[in-house]
Amino acid sequence: MSSNLGAATIQTRDLPTPVGLLRIAATDQGIVSILFTDDSIEESMAATGAATGDLLAGSAKTQAPKLEVVKVLAPVGSGHSICDTTSGTSAEDHLQQAIEQLQQYFAGERKQFSLTLAPSGSPFQQQVWQALCAIPFAHSCSYGAIANHLDNPKAVRAVGAANGRNPIAIVVPCHRVIGANGSLTGYAGGLNRKLWLLQHEMQCAGR
Repeated sequence: MSSNLGAATIQTRDLPTPVGLLRIAATDQGIVSILFTDDSIEESMAATGAATGDLLAGSAKTQAPKLEVVKVLAPVGSGHSICDTTSGTSAEDHLQQAIEQLQQYFAGERKQFSLTLAPSGSPFQQQVWQALCAIPFAHSCSYGAIANHLDNPKAVRAVGAANGRNPIAIVVPCHRVIGANGSLTGYAGGLNRKLWLLQHEMQCAGR
């Protein structure tokens, strides 16, 4: 599937995952979005014909799993970079790389992504999304820690808003951001998905 956004042609592919259907969009510049196609695990699993099984076990909890909390993030620029484009790579190539790496992530075989990302957002949003990429696998971080990382400790609410507008789920790991009191707080894909992703990473980290 393809569409035009300004001068850029966007290609999309759908990927079934254990937590529902992901729609991945890319241009020749890189991945522009990875989004769940519905509002809940239940709806998505029903749409893909998959059985939920124990997927939602413990999902009523409001506390995040006991992951190691990161208070100081790695320097901005570690890991993959937002808008760090790779010349000569097609949208289809970016999509295929994203699909392969996401499949490896859900299989417990990948803990860090290596993709070219090109999301659209304000300079502040780009800074926040880049900071999210510095949160290690199977770790969590508070909104306040990200604000401090950006040398703007009073911007906690703005960080939360930018986190909520992250267009690249999982790869830009906004699911690893939790409340200062350890609560799950919000997640655009739903708290059940957020809890599943955190538990998945915690289990894979011990392998």
